[in-house]
Amino acid sequence: MVMLCFMPVLILGQDKEGQKCSDKNRGIDQLPCTITDRYGTDVIPDEDTAIKYVDILISKRYFLDPKKAKPYQISLIADNKVWHIVVKSYNCRYCKIYININRNTGEVLNFYRSED
Repeated sequence: MVMLCFMPVLILGQDKEGQKCSDKNRGIDQLPCTITDRYGTDVIPDEDTAIKYVDILISKRYFLDPKKAKPYQISLIADNKVWHIVVKSYNCRYCKIYININRNTGEVLNFYRSED
């Protein structure tokens, strides 16, 4: 009986694997279908470089003082190809800024603010 309930879910889950990925309707919080790996060495190889890059981004886009916004939450996602940075905005109590940066090219893949 239980197996009959989960069978449609399993079948639907397999159908999505066969579909092509489309960046056309990608949400602001979703990574692109393919992460570009263009150079032999990474443009943003380590966490310190990522922090310096984010300092520039948030000061230019949201006019935040990087010293007040630190510490950032930094991690690698997408098979260690993308830096995922979360910045707490001191201008808004529950606001966070999410930034995803391609480790190899330095391309900003996502940059959005959310009130969590």
